[in-house]
Amino acid sequence: MSAQKKGILFSVLGGVFWGISGVCGQYLFDVKGLNAKWMVNIRLIVAGILMLVLVYRKAENRKKWKSLFLDWKNLWRLLLFSLFGMTLCQLSYFSTIEYSNAGTATVLQYTSPILIMVYVAFKDWKKPTYLDILALILALLGTFLLATHGNVGTLAISKQALFWGAVASVTMALYNLLPIKLMGTFGIGTIIGWSMLIGGICMVPVTKPWMIPGEWDIMTIMAFFAVVLVGTIMAFGVYFKGSRAIGAAKASLFASSEPLTATIAAAVFMHVSFMPMDVVGIGCIVLAVSILSLQKI
Repeated sequence: MSAQKKGILFSVLGGVFWGISGVCGQYLFDVKGLNAKWMVNIRLIVAGILMLVLVYRKAENRKKWKSLFLDWKNLWRLLLFSLFGMTLCQLSYFSTIEYSNAGTATVLQYTSPILIMVYVAFKDWKKPTYLDILALILALLGTFLLATHGNVGTLAISKQALFWGAVASVTMALYNLLPIKLMGTFGIGTIIGWSMLIGGICMVPVTKPWMIPGEWDIMTIMAFFAVVLVGTIMAFGVYFKGSRAIGAAKASLFASSEPLTATIAAAVFMHVSFMPMDVVGIGCIVLAVSILSLQKI
């Protein structure tokens, strides 16, 4: 298999793994009685430690850690990303799943590239292209259809799901914008690992993770570790391997398999019913993200 094909395959797999993680989260909430705060707290700590163990194996990474924590500017950037990029992004995403389903949550979160486009347009005083405007309209239309099914006077999803979905979109944009300098200097694995661990530790006083919720059996354990391992270590691993092979723009396009995977898996395994308006709304948002990604290639 050529490097190009491997890059595409790894990028798609990254999106699939993230989508599967969301559905496993929905299973834990709907069937096993866990809640988003507790699960995100434990996930961040466990995945953060695992990620740092993997990164620590390289001597060059260990050398960079000292400069990361001794420079207050880097430390401040890391703290901001840990709280508002990593932790709040994870919490809002899984809270949206808790109040709706994995497909809806993933699609709502995927409106974040539109926010990034608007931010860059204002920041750089860059006039949006016709395709940018089309993508914005499609994303707004898709969100409107998901939220209302075309009826302005009613909500098709709960207010909590809509609120957390909006927060997930904003924080996903922050997740992509805040760590650019840090990742360029210290590496992706290092910043992701430390931000997860720091965010998880900061959540402890509020979440009280020693108060374990829900029903625990072998299925709960398997689903939980799928959220931690498949949705974090494996997903990030294959996605960034694909990104190195074909470039970040192409990788982000093929990772659009995430909302499709989450939607299909939620329908098949969690028996979530999607109305025709839901399907149209999901299609609009996926198309909007694809348009933005294609322009970068």
